[in-house]
Amino acid sequence: MIRHRPYVSSSWMAFSLLLILFLGSCAKKKELTTTGGPANVNYVMSRMEEGKVDYEWFGARINTDADIDGEKRSFKTNLRMRKDSAIWMSISPALGIEVARLMVTPDSIMFLDKWNDQYYIGDHSFLEDRMDIDLDFAMLQDLTIGNPMLFDAEERFKATKDDEGFVLTSKSKRKVRKAAGLRITKKNVAQTEDTLIVDIDEKKYEKVLDKFEEESLILKRYWVDDLRAKVIRTIITDLTDLRSMEADYLEFEEVDGLLIPVKMNYEIIAQGKRVAFNMEYNRIRMDKVYEFPFSIPEKFKRIQ
Repeated sequence: MIRHRPYVSSSWMAFSLLLILFLGSCAKKKELTTTGGPANVNYVMSRMEEGKVDYEWFGARINTDADIDGEKRSFKTNLRMRKDSAIWMSISPALGIEVARLMVTPDSIMFLDKWNDQYYIGDHSFLEDRMDIDLDFAMLQDLTIGNPMLFDAEERFKATKDDEGFVLTSKSKRKVRKAAGLRITKKNVAQTEDTLIVDIDEKKYEKVLDKFEEESLILKRYWVDDLRAKVIRTIITDLTDLRSMEADYLEFEEVDGLLIPVKMNYEIIAQGKRVAFNMEYNRIRMDKVYEFPFSIPEKFKRIQ
């Protein structure tokens, strides 16, 4: 039997609020970019490093269209962040009345569900249980600001080129997927191996999990626009729990001399479920010191 952590259901608003911080994108056709440099790992890594957004404070208003297993919703988010410290979000539906508030720090979660008069204050298990993930705070911030997620320069990668730019790929990908008996299914004829559609030999898969038990079975692909030195697309696949995440950054704007993604798509596929977001940033501020207000009404009940 394939091993999974248990899936915990939740209301659409709470589920959307939590997933918005973690998900990856569905691919869309973009304007082709110029790749003038060599397709070698050191060069591509240096361009990724040049394109990172260095910030202390970040704020934006976000318009979001969500598709949660075919159920479509729209809402607005007021986002505030301090690097390595906190992510604060206030979410409102189309009518503009706040229904949820969330603050994530490197070791805690504060969640206010005004829709159901309840709240949570505690450790990251609140997010991890509902999203079936191990929470990585730095990854959440990188995802939000458009920096490369889960990138480790000490890992082994290979570099290639395609119509979208350079592609940096985990070097162990083919070996691991072959050992696991995983079969890649193309989404359509225009895309190559964009996501892992799980179709596995369960016996081989279990053996691979045992063999690589001490290692992380996370496979990564980064598309890098050489002209702008920006990661324009990321695909992360977790073979341990058979999940695929994509992030697609479609448009950028210059803010205080830095290129910030302002239109992006996110998608995650896990255990037969799909969640996707189309997001657009506006009112971006990087020079403002923010407060993170969080008060709990007396009538609210604590989520256990």
